[in-house]
Amino acid sequence: MEDEKQIFDQEYSDEAVAYIKEVENRYYQEVTISKVTGNCPYGHKEGEKYRVTSLNNDGICGSLYHALHAPFTTLHYGGGQPWEKDIDIFKGVCPEMKVQVDVKRIEQETPTYLKTVKEPRNMTGKGFPGLDKYRVSLEIISIANFCFWDHKEGQRLEVDPFNIGGVCGFMYWELYHFINLLLSGGSLPWEAEENIIHGCCPDVFNQVTYRLVREERNK
Repeated sequence: MEDEKQIFDQEYSDEAVAYIKEVENRYYQEVTISKVTGNCPYGHKEGEKYRVTSLNNDGICGSLYHALHAPFTTLHYGGGQPWEKDIDIFKGVCPEMKVQVDVKRIEQETPTYLKTVKEPRNMTGKGFPGLDKYRVSLEIISIANFCFWDHKEGQRLEVDPFNIGGVCGFMYWELYHFINLLLSGGSLPWEAEENIIHGCCPDVFNQVTYRLVREERNK
């Protein structure tokens, strides 16, 4: 079985990985913060620009990224929004209706892999009781074949509704509602432990499995 996996990895990395990376790196989406109404708790300011993809968040607020991940993905792989006359652009807004953005697809002259992991922002003490009481960590359990974001088995990263950190965009899209569930004190009835949620990334072929772990901050 191990020999079969080694053969698969060699073939997959030599051909399929090269092709997928070529397509993956063709575009990025330029996100411009066009308007901020009131106080953005994450600290976004008008005029900020970010280079995002379906994988790379570039330090943008997690809730904003999650809300726009579907149209980001559509643009990133060559599609467009049906209500926009120009398929290379769209406008969006964060779930709190405070931050508005203009998004434009950019084709890279030289395809470049974007992985810009930014330092997390401290969101405790800003009026979010769940974040003040709990922290949630993502733990990578296993990887069936190949992770294009380079997650590793045993990796542990703290995540919250604002900070995506070093998590793949597709993975964060999957995690987001579970993160909010745990931070608000909830749990899933089929899990053996109320502080843990298990899952798998949306890439059903490569199957990166994970668990989210909730812990109290004062312990």
